[in-house]
Amino acid sequence: MFVCLISIICIYRLFQNYDWGHPLTKFLCFSGLFALVLLLYKHRDQEDHVGLITLKLETIFALALLSLFLFKMLSTYLPFATSAPTVDIGYTTQHAVELLFQQGQNPYLDQTINVRHELAPEHRGFHYGPGMLLGYALSAAMPDGGYKLTSIFFLSVTAVSLCMLLAHSLRDKGEWEFYSACAIAMLLFFMPERLWLEVLKVGANDIYPVALLLAGLVLVQREQWFLAGILMGLSFATKFSPAAFLLAMFLRKDIRLHFLIGCALGTVPLLAMLVWDYQGLIENVFILRFTLNYDATSLYSITPDVLHVLFPLAQLSALGYLLVRNWDKNLPVEDVIVCFTLLLIIIEVTFKEIHANHLIWFYPLIAYIVAVYRHKLFPKISQ
Repeated sequence: MFVCLISIICIYRLFQNYDWGHPLTKFLCFSGLFALVLLLYKHRDQEDHVGLITLKLETIFALALLSLFLFKMLSTYLPFATSAPTVDIGYTTQHAVELLFQQGQNPYLDQTINVRHELAPEHRGFHYGPGMLLGYALSAAMPDGGYKLTSIFFLSVTAVSLCMLLAHSLRDKGEWEFYSACAIAMLLFFMPERLWLEVLKVGANDIYPVALLLAGLVLVQREQWFLAGILMGLSFATKFSPAAFLLAMFLRKDIRLHFLIGCALGTVPLLAMLVWDYQGLIENVFILRFTLNYDATSLYSITPDVLHVLFPLAQLSALGYLLVRNWDKNLPVEDVIVCFTLLLIIIEVTFKEIHANHLIWFYPLIAYIVAVYRHKLFPKISQ
């Protein structure tokens, strides 16, 4: 457990402190996370007879560290919770919510919603799905604190979902295994300063689609496929990435019809906006993403142009491999989360933009994987 914890602390500090803008730093950090997840998953069948005393000490240690981190982060970033968002993904969302719910205007047609004047006029509308507008509707009534209060709520939903996932995954392991895993998962989830900075200070909105996906996975564990599909479909209608890649993990021979129906219902906000203005939505939400020029945060910027074709090939190869690998399998949620995390890391490091708010996608996934498999690497030491 301590090896995993120290490794992640070092990676998260690198993300936070050492030239976040340089793509090689991010590539090395994501490579470390990829290797750690793969190593833990490879040893998932290893016996780990951990003693009760060890589990209790782990719980106390994790809770003590969690208390220190929470005190530091809350004292630093909680004062920003009542202020309006300052990052573009935040203030454009709030502006779009006000346009839609207060003025009845179409945020995908409004060319003043985004200040990036380098974009073509058809790409200056709202850049996320209509599900995002529903999730942050409170900010229309409370322009200052409503947006971030909503994000705090989704942060809580994500944390509760993490604990519920662990409760089901570790249901045969005993109560102290669950207590220890929860304490460690909460520590790993709330420890990164980048999470607090993005959610509470600048106002990134990625915690909302992630909360929907985590809650959806909880329902998958309980085989409530219809409701799980609704939440995951709504996450796709909010921000198609990362939802699209998690949904791809369910494209298997035994896919449930109720799940597909639920996904279709979850995308109703997207379908409704398509009826209202299909061209504005497609231009701003989908075409823009696939036609963006790369920036200095991506590996594209330090790679010769002739090799750029390798990045989309790597994405397609990883996706194709997992689709073929999983087609005939009835995967438990633990396997789904691992496959999703590995795929998402590959997609992220080979995309044209690797921005700090994307880290929000990974924090709960890494926390879950480490909490479940933390004793597998060195089982004899854990005894």
